Parts: sequence; C-alpha cells; structure tokens
Amino acid sequence: MTQITIFLGLTFGISLAGFACIWAIPSARSPETLTGLPFWIVMVWGPSLAAIIIALRHGQLPELLGRIVQFAQVPLPVWGIVIAPLVILLILRPFVPDDPMPLGLGMGLAMVGFNLILGPLGEELGWRGVLQDQLHPKVGWLGASLMVGAIWTVWHLPLWTIESPHAQIRLPLFAAHCMVYAVTIGAAHALSGGSLMPAILLHLTFNLASNYAVFAGYRDPNAWFSASLLPYIALAVGASALVALIR
Repeated sequence: MTQITIFLGLTFGISLAGFACIWAIPSARSPETLTGLPFWIVMVWGPSLAAIIIALRHGQLPELLGRIVQFAQVPLPVWGIVIAPLVILLILRPFVPDDPMPLGLGMGLAMVGFNLILGPLGEELGWRGVLQDQLHPKVGWLGASLMVGAIWTVWHLPLWTIESPHAQIRLPLFAAHCMVYAVTIGAAHALSGGSLMPAILLHLTFNLASNYAVFAGYRDPNAWFSASLLPYIALAVGASALVALIR
C-alpha cells in the first residue's frame, strides 16, 4: 500500500472509532462535557495520530515534530495570511445581525487552548504534514490542496448525523468553507519550506474567528459562515497569487 492509502486508512479508522463512542453515548455528543472530551480528542486527533504512527514506522518522528516549531524559513507575507481570518472578523463586525456579547480575556484565552487541542494540533501533522506533502509532487500544491479539502470535508460528515456543534451549520456552506480553508492553508504551507507552524496557526485563526464571531454578534453560525465566505474566497485567491509570485 502507498503511504497515502496507509495514512487515510489510519486516519479514518482512528477518527471513526472515536466517533462511534460519541454516537453511542448521548452525553458525549458535545466536546464541552467531561464525558465527551476524551472521545472528541480521539476523533479529532485521527490525522495527527496517523502521521505520528507513520513517522515512527520510518524513524522520522523527531523530524515531523520538529517541523511544528520551524519558522525561520517562513516568508513574512505568510504571517499576514495567518492573522487574516481575525482581521476579516474585525472588518465584518459592524455588519453583525445580533447584539454583541462580552468576551472576557480568560474566556478568550481558554478558547485559544481549546481550539488548538481540538483542531490544528490534532489534524495538521496529518493533513498538511503527510497528505498534502505526498500529493504535492503528483498534482501540484493547488491540486493537492483541493484533494485535501475534499477529503477533509468527507472526514467531517459523521458530525451531521448527531446533534453536534457542526450540525448547526448548513452542510453545503461548511463544505465550501472547508475547500476555501484547504486552499488558503495549502498556499501558506507551500510557501513555508516544510514548516507546519503556519498551517497550525492559520487553522487555529479560522476556528477562533468562527468562535469569536458568536460573541461579536453572529449568534447563528450560518450567519457568520455566510458573511465570511466571500472574504475568505478573496483570501484564498490572494494566497494563491502569492504562491505564484514568490515561487
């Protein structure tokens, strides 16, 4: 079997095992409960755990983990892409449909840690560190990004079979965001010389923007996902143009 096949088999096997427990235990349907959190961690960490298993098999785990903290070779414009989702939230804030709610510093920082663990750290070692890098030589960075985006969307689909936070978002709208995120993160990754730090941080800022949007006044997640789609498409186009310009 190819490394891509092994990675996908491990990723979906681990994640579906975690999801099966979430589906079977009603009190585990939310990651914000003590019952649900361990199973959500297993499910979310499927891609990164698969990457770690593959790296261990080939004696490359130190190299894989070291790529998380590499930043010297990352071009300055990539850091602009990383913070762009939060900037877009600030730009769209005057157009919120509902009244804002206060967000304390402690809660804001807690959301950073929560999203980091239940998101980019559990996924990006796999999606970008293995899958994108394996596909890139075959189909180019953009083709690889689109393929990762499609697989990433399918990987999320079980969450629409339960009353999960994701299920509140219209599936076509979420799928469109997945594809746009994948292109933007893929572009940042292509420019970063093997570093996984920009992919992890950009994934984090995408997640944080959607979380903070609730407090800004986008109480219905569909309102935020609809309002931010066109700006995010523009960001993906700009990031793609940057790849063409720099590379």
